[in-house]
Amino acid sequence: MSIRKFAALAIAASVMLGTSGCNFTGPVESLKVYAPSDGAQASFKSVKVRNFIYLVNTDGEGALFGSVINSGLEADQFKIQYTNAAGAKTDVNYSVAAGQKLDLGYGGGEAVDLDIAPLQAGKILSIYVQAGSEVGEKLNVPVLDGTLAEYKTLVEQFGGEAFTPAEEVKHDDAAH
Repeated sequence: MSIRKFAALAIAASVMLGTSGCNFTGPVESLKVYAPSDGAQASFKSVKVRNFIYLVNTDGEGALFGSVINSGLEADQFKIQYTNAAGAKTDVNYSVAAGQKLDLGYGGGEAVDLDIAPLQAGKILSIYVQAGSEVGEKLNVPVLDGTLAEYKTLVEQFGGEAFTPAEEVKHDDAAH
């Protein structure tokens, strides 16, 4: 009789493990790192790059916006590298103090004016970012315009007009 109980327990355990096995081996989607905003991000030892976006006006001229956070106990160097309109690599360097958040285009900070050919919204701008002597990382920065209200005032900061979608046509339902 104890063999029957053992066999029933073994079968029950097999069924339970067989039907729930995907929970043991499947990746947990909520643990994947992602950018919870429109922009690109990168993380270094103590420097974090957050929400890098390239905003353009109606002429395709734009500027780079984002934030750089140094959570370390010492100041650190931060570099943005891109290919300019003439095809040469160009560096933009910053020093970020310990515990400091450097806003580029946000909160009164100046956006980064990159010397590149005009871009259209919907494109991707490839840049490289590097903190201190760490290995740099390529960022695929989305190119956006002032269509969304939260970006319209930022686009107007660096000149030109922000693209405004066509106004909705209002219908008078009483006339129908």
